[in-house]
Amino acid sequence: MQKKGMNVPKVSEPNADDFAGALPQEVVNAPEFENQPPPIEKVVEAMFFVGGQPLTSKRACEILRGLDFKDFVAIIAGLNKKYKLENRPYRIQPKGNGYEMTILPKYRIIADKLYGMLKEARLSAQALDTLALVAYKQPVCRQEIDTLRGNDTAAIIRQLVRLGLISVQRGQSDAREITYGTTKKFLELFRLKSLEDLPRHQEMEEL
Repeated sequence: MQKKGMNVPKVSEPNADDFAGALPQEVVNAPEFENQPPPIEKVVEAMFFVGGQPLTSKRACEILRGLDFKDFVAIIAGLNKKYKLENRPYRIQPKGNGYEMTILPKYRIIADKLYGMLKEARLSAQALDTLALVAYKQPVCRQEIDTLRGNDTAAIIRQLVRLGLISVQRGQSDAREITYGTTKKFLELFRLKSLEDLPRHQEMEEL
C-alpha cells in the first residue's frame, strides 16, 4: 500500500524497437529470426534459462548493446508478471549481485527430487517443466504440451526422447496419432517403482 505523500517511481517496460542493433549478430542471423530479430525480453529470458552463475545487469548490458539497468529490471518485472499470470512454477529472483531463475517454494519438494536426480542429464528448467508435464499428463500429445507450456516444445521433446526419459507412443487405430509417456529409465532415474510413486501436489494435479 502506497503511503500518502510518497511518490513511487514506475519503470516502463522497454519496447523491442528501442533495441535496434542491440542483439548479438549471431542471434539476429539465426534462421528462425531471418524476417525480424527476436524481442529483447526473449533474449534476456533465454539467458536465465541457460543457468550457471546469477545474471548481473552489467553482464546483460555487455551482451546486449543499448540495454541499461532500468530496462533490465523492467524486463525482469515483465517476465515475472507473465509467469504469475500463466501460473508458472518459477520466478526470476535476486541473488548476490544478480538474478537467477528459481522454483517457487511450494514446488520445492518436487523440484528438489527432479533436480537432484537429473544433474547428470543437465536439463534446462524448460526441459524439466516439459518432462513433468509428460509424467503427470501421459499419454499426452505434443499439441497439448505446447498449449500448456505456451511455446513450441519440439526440440525439448526430441532431447527427452534422445535421453530415453520419454518415449513415442503410436495410436492403435491410427499410427499417425502420436503421444508421449515416460520410460522405465525415467522410473529408475527417480527411483520410483511406478508412476503411482510420483510426488503429488495440488497444483501439479490441476495442471
